[in-house]
Amino acid sequence: MMPIQRTRHGISISILILVSFLAYANAWPDNLAWDDTLFSQQNRVSPISLSEIRQYFTSDVWAASGRESGLYRPLLLVAVALDIQLFGDWEAGYHLVNILLHMLASVVVFGFIRHLLMFSGNSLVTSSNMALLSALVFAVHPIHTEVVNSIFNRSDLLVTLGMVGGLWWFVQKVDRNPTKAWSILSLTYLLVLLCKESGVVLPALAVITLWFTTPGHWQQRWRKCVPVLWLLIPLGIYLVLRINALDMPAIVDDAAVRVMTGDNEIPVEPHNTQYVNMHKLIAAIKVWFDALVLILWPYPLLVFHGPSHTNVWIALTAQLALIAIAAGYAIRKSPGLLLGLMFFYITILPPSRVVGGGDVLPHLAERYLYTPSVGIAIMLAFGLSFLVTRYSFKAISVSIVVVMMILTPLTWARNSDWAATLSLVESEYENGIQAGYVTQAFVDALLQDGKITRANALCDKHVNEFKSSWLLSTTCGQVYENLNRYDKAEKAHMLALIEDDGKNVAHLSLAKMFLGLNRNSGAIKHFDLAISEEKRAFMKEYLAAEMLMQLYPSDTARLLEARSHLEKSLRLSPRFQLAQLKLDEINMILGAADGRLD
Repeated sequence: MMPIQRTRHGISISILILVSFLAYANAWPDNLAWDDTLFSQQNRVSPISLSEIRQYFTSDVWAASGRESGLYRPLLLVAVALDIQLFGDWEAGYHLVNILLHMLASVVVFGFIRHLLMFSGNSLVTSSNMALLSALVFAVHPIHTEVVNSIFNRSDLLVTLGMVGGLWWFVQKVDRNPTKAWSILSLTYLLVLLCKESGVVLPALAVITLWFTTPGHWQQRWRKCVPVLWLLIPLGIYLVLRINALDMPAIVDDAAVRVMTGDNEIPVEPHNTQYVNMHKLIAAIKVWFDALVLILWPYPLLVFHGPSHTNVWIALTAQLALIAIAAGYAIRKSPGLLLGLMFFYITILPPSRVVGGGDVLPHLAERYLYTPSVGIAIMLAFGLSFLVTRYSFKAISVSIVVVMMILTPLTWARNSDWAATLSLVESEYENGIQAGYVTQAFVDALLQDGKITRANALCDKHVNEFKSSWLLSTTCGQVYENLNRYDKAEKAHMLALIEDDGKNVAHLSLAKMFLGLNRNSGAIKHFDLAISEEKRAFMKEYLAAEMLMQLYPSDTARLLEARSHLEKSLRLSPRFQLAQLKLDEINMILGAADGRLD
């Protein structure tokens, strides 16, 4: 690269970094929101050690919180642990790391697209300019706010960096040193998989990228793609690690999906494989269309997009037309549009759950769109390279700047929503999602923020939904307890018993409430029922210990028994933080008692 070209390249990257940072300048509050409050705090391990890291590779990503999601993301846990070591309780630092990763991802997207444009015969100047414009739109787009603002969703940032960065390096090296190129890509593939399951599609992306960047007839392209079979080795290693770490297989059960993602309103079909798959495909077609529309028109921005109400024929026709147009340009030796579209569909396939995911229908979530939006950025770059042959670069640049000026305030506004759980769920609620998990999360946020009167009014407004949402009924039960409305609290907790998923939580809530009211016989009854309803062995031990601690706080023999239960719980689930905290509490009590005896 000539000195003047290096200078221009450096200026382009500097502009991209600056604009990326400005778009998320208000996205690093010293606060955690949504699941991050649970995920980051209950994965805090200090000091980090090799034994702790080993546990990350042998357990569910949510193990510290006592949940079993069937998700295996050890490198995400390592990344958060490094944050904890570096920043401690300065939570703005966690967010700053996400912003820096997004800035880096924007640069990587720029480099990858620039390389694709040059492969397609565009000049260096045109490739750099069009790649920069498309990467700028990627950098400021509000569809990325959930991933950038959420510490847990950093996995999508890491996956995108790994896949796009790996492909960018790979296509430059594969002709000169194919053995080294495929070896490094294989290692990258393993690392990507250990960040998030959606990285499984990297081999498909490698094939389509090679296919479109390799000149010659199809036999030459096919031979060049055959070594992709080497990627079966890191995939096999990952599967062995995953199966060894998780009690459940790669498919997450329906209840876990709904609880972990909050998709209480997502329909679940009967266990008829053909019926379910057909409905999944129809739902996926609608979701993919909605995703494209949301990228083009990012409103409203929501953590939870309910079931799609789009007409399936409109969704199917529009997407087939888009594919036909892209294929037409590919036939005329301009494959960039088709490459970008294929990138979009391949990367959105895993979170769509067309294959696996139990019986939960595909649904839209903005966190699913971070990597697929790279495909749209590729399409935009190739579209701009076509337009620049008909219009001036200045006119195209002005148009992109106008688009950025529209998108950036939307990004700022959504960053503000993500500053706190209450502001986020209130925005969701006001945007029309007024049922199920969102209402429960709104009530819970008000409760945690001390706004009991407002939480009470919200519970009274949605009292008819208690029977269909055990999460809402148990949360509102806690609200009523805080207002000494014990009759209403008991009714709310009892309604949660209707659903199997809510029985153990409801029994535990009733036990604690009865204990506070000195109704010890009722408390013992519901503690026993909570333990019997719990299916997980480590949680049974934890609940047994909690019962003993709550009922007999000053009885040394009972506390020793509780300690034994907690130690067994930690042997079964070493990362379960609540058990560790309770064990520390008991040891302090017993230690103080020994001191008094001395």
